[in-house]
Amino acid sequence: MLFGLLVRGLIVIIFLSGSLVVSYGLTRLVAYLIPVQHISEIFLWSGAVIMAAAMLMALAYSYVYRGYGSQADIVRRDPGIGNKVVLTFDDGPSGKYTPEILKVLAEKGVSATFFLVGKHVEQYPEIAKQIVEEGHEVGNHTYGHITVPNSAPPQLTAQIVRTNLIVLQNTGVFPPYLRPPRGLYDMRMRRIAKLLGQEMVLWSLSSQDWHPRATTAGVTRRVLDRVAPGDILLFHDSGSLINSEGSSRKPTVEALGPIIDGLREKGLEVVRLEDFMALHKT
Repeated sequence: MLFGLLVRGLIVIIFLSGSLVVSYGLTRLVAYLIPVQHISEIFLWSGAVIMAAAMLMALAYSYVYRGYGSQADIVRRDPGIGNKVVLTFDDGPSGKYTPEILKVLAEKGVSATFFLVGKHVEQYPEIAKQIVEEGHEVGNHTYGHITVPNSAPPQLTAQIVRTNLIVLQNTGVFPPYLRPPRGLYDMRMRRIAKLLGQEMVLWSLSSQDWHPRATTAGVTRRVLDRVAPGDILLFHDSGSLINSEGSSRKPTVEALGPIIDGLREKGLEVVRLEDFMALHKT
């Protein structure tokens, strides 16, 4: 375990150092092409840090939304299945917001998939059961919303297996899907998913309802302006990214109805993830 942590730490250090070196070189090149008198090393290193941060953010975005190499085992979207889209919710269940979201989904007659955090299922077992009883699907989002690449192998395995058992005990359903918190995964998680017979499902369009300054209008506009056939949409019905549950999901609740109406106006059909996956594999 210690050796694995040291190796991962060394990889991070090498990657960060490389990003800084490349960024510093590019900053030097810019300063050479656009000469400025009395340019200081502080300015050059500040520019390098900013550029390195931008590079890392771009790589992280690409990692979550595109992936690297062959990843047939990870599902993000499928534009080839026609006018279908899927609604997914992470981090729940929440005692406050999940019932409100379920009410909107029932009013609109659509199904969604809830990627559940194990400790929240323990806290709100009746709501987890309600999700399944009302015809929605459930997935595994780890027990404590961990950062997968930073987790030791025994911890990662325990987080996934424990959540599977908790969801099964409280809903009667074994979660067929697995989603890493923050979209950060590694080969170990992919192997565990394959071993347990779970599909790894990420997303292609985030509503960004997790942002502290998210608004109903902003969430609605972001989704409807960017959605395309075959998208898997990401929302949150709890806020485990911040403390135990975190910030308000009121914008999500208020935006959900207009978003579903807007999707239908665009000729898009909201389908179950199960149906999406069946079409994806054909």
